[in-house]
Parts: sequence; structure tokens; C-alpha cells
Amino acid sequence: MRNIGAIAKITFWEGLRSRLFFALFVIALLAFSGTYTLSYLFPRDVIKVAVDLSLGTTSLIGLILTLFLGTQLLAKDLEKRTIHMVLAKAVSRSEYVLGKFTGLSLMIICSVVLLGGFAALATWTVDRLTSDAYGVMHWPLFVLSLSTIMLMLILLVSIIFFFSSFVSSTFLALGLTSVVYLIGQSVEELKEFLTQGAEGLAVSPVFLKVVTVAYYIFPNLAALDFKTQAAHGLVVSPSTIIYAVLYAMLYTAIMISAAAWIFQRREFP
Repeated sequence: MRNIGAIAKITFWEGLRSRLFFALFVIALLAFSGTYTLSYLFPRDVIKVAVDLSLGTTSLIGLILTLFLGTQLLAKDLEKRTIHMVLAKAVSRSEYVLGKFTGLSLMIICSVVLLGGFAALATWTVDRLTSDAYGVMHWPLFVLSLSTIMLMLILLVSIIFFFSSFVSSTFLALGLTSVVYLIGQSVEELKEFLTQGAEGLAVSPVFLKVVTVAYYIFPNLAALDFKTQAAHGLVVSPSTIIYAVLYAMLYTAIMISAAAWIFQRREFP
């Protein structure tokens, strides 16, 4: 546990000192500062648009941060051969993977908390300056959406580690994770459309089976997206929340366990 904690601490501070981290936060501040102006372009849905913009900005900046820093921080040790120095100090490969994952996860949590604070401030400002006739702010759903965004990003970190455990190219790991993200965002909607909403369409049984298999293999990231509910004040049942949290935790655990197992058997040049 001490080795895991030490590696996690180094990874966490290394991520916070990254130029990309500061650059993205500057962009995020500029985006949040424009929330008020952009929201009033839609006079009948001011609060809804403000919530959508704030949560969307948080999700997008967090996604870019996760994809690029997640691949860079792990690939840096492999490319510069510093991993040999770490593993030579009585640190097992599993401890190395868990330490790196823990450090990156802590960085993601801190990033979402900071971005969420800016998002909440921007939305609160719009809410205070807008009459109730143009929308009502639903803070519990807002916090729920931020929490599930954080879980989704941590899940993506585990997927980055899974691909990085057996591919040698940083760009390949980044590309594969991006593909998984895109599939995970749309596979549930596509499956529901093919099974329920495509009655008048001739759907190939083979294609339907492929989509069904993809639905169970790839992460269902749509289950962790509550931005629409937060913007429109839609009721979310406790069972839906519990399912989303347990699903994210289980998928993350499977991915990081597989990454550690593969990493133990990988040969380094």
C-alpha cells in the first residue's frame, strides 16, 4: 500500500503541473464566463441552456484532460524508460498500475470538483438574475450529473490503462479509448432504436446481434449521463442512480484488474 500511495502522489502532482491542465482550465473559465450571454439567446429556456452549457463544458474539458493526460503520463514512463527504475525498487507491476490509476483518478476528482465549482457559480449567477418564469434550477440533479461525469472519466482512465498495458503507441491507446467513448455514448440508443423504434425498417439479424454484443462489451456511458435530467428537472429514481454507480465501479474494477494482469506479463525493451 505504501508503494501505491507514493506512486499515486507523484502521478497526481505530475498531472497538476502539466501545461495542458492549466491551458484547459483557462479555456474552461472563458467558456463558463460566456454562459450568461449564451443562455439569453434562448429567452424561454435560460436556466436549461445555462445548465446544459455548464455541464457540457465540464464534461468536455474533463474528457480532453482524461484522454491526453491519461495516455501521456503512462506513456512517458515507458518511452523514457523510467519505469525500469520504478520497478527496480521493489515495486511490483500491479502496484505500479494501481498507483498510477489512483493518482490519475485523484487528479480527475480534483479537476471535476474545480470545474464543477465554476459551473455551479456560472449557473447560480444566471439563476439569480433570471425570474422563475424562465426556468427553475434543480441543484440535487446538477450535483448528481457532476458526480456521474466524474465516475465516467475515472472509468475512461481504467480503459486507457487497459489499452496501454498491451499497445506500445500512445496515439493508438488514445485512438482506441476515443473509439470506445464514442461507442459507449451511442450504443444504448442504437440498440433501443433497432429493437423498439425500427418496426418499419428491415434490420439485418446479424447487425442486430453485433449491436447487442457491443452493448454488453463496451461501457454504457449513456447510463452515466444525467445532463438532460439536470437541465429539465426530470425525476431520477434511486434505483437508476444505484445502478449507474455500481455499473461504473464494476466496469472500472474489471478494466484495471485486466490492465494489471496484462502488465505483469508484458516484456519491456
